[in-house]
Amino acid sequence: STLCYGGAEMDIIIWIIAGALLPWFPFSWIFNRLLVSAPGAWARALTVIVLPQLGLLLLLKSGAWYVLGQEMPTALRALALFTAIFYAYRAAGTRDVQIWARFMATSGLSLTWLLVGLLPQHWDMQLFVLAWSIPAALMLIWAGVLTKKTGASYLGLSGGFARVLPRLSVLISLTALAATATPIFPNFFALLQAMESLPIIWMPLLLLVLLLWGWTVGRLLQDLLFGIYHGDAVHDLSVAGTWLGGLTLGVFALVGIFWGGIWIIN
Repeated sequence: STLCYGGAEMDIIIWIIAGALLPWFPFSWIFNRLLVSAPGAWARALTVIVLPQLGLLLLLKSGAWYVLGQEMPTALRALALFTAIFYAYRAAGTRDVQIWARFMATSGLSLTWLLVGLLPQHWDMQLFVLAWSIPAALMLIWAGVLTKKTGASYLGLSGGFARVLPRLSVLISLTALAATATPIFPNFFALLQAMESLPIIWMPLLLLVLLLWGWTVGRLLQDLLFGIYHGDAVHDLSVAGTWLGGLTLGVFALVGIFWGGIWIIN
């Protein structure tokens, strides 16, 4: 079977597989199921990095990415934005760090579809995808650490983790900011690239995505940092683990600054 977009016939199987690996509604639920089924936090972190890259490579190697050319179909553009809005809204409604990470990854990665046919270099697209995958992978690791220490990654029953897990709370907070495209992080400049691809009439929808991201990160940090902790005594993340996580976020931020400099120059 083939699917026709803008006069270009596509193999529907390629689009379904790519939509499941590089999340695109309605096949984004497969992406999320694959993440959930991964055995452990580190496996989930690896999965959220590898699956979108495989989906992108499928599009690039099959030629599907270029067939659309510069004229991206309105339906594809709208579906990408709908996916980003839908999962950002779902993220705002959860207090589980692991679920939050999955939904935010889906929301951000779906914006890759706005750039179909616009960036000819493979590495450009691979960097765009990594800009969303890396913060999600880190957040999934922190969710695993939180689960190991408290029994769950759910923040609703006992807030105020900053009092008992200050180092882990700082890393979760910074990673949440990175996941929501805060300036200096690479996905902020990736977002600007996506914004350039949109006609002005579509801009309110992308601004809605930003608004929802701001809302969801605010809710997450409120649940994480404020309130009174009621659980059992727990040991914080080790100093070595804190340094490693901080170094990873620092390198990620430096890449964002470098990316921003190139974007401004060009």
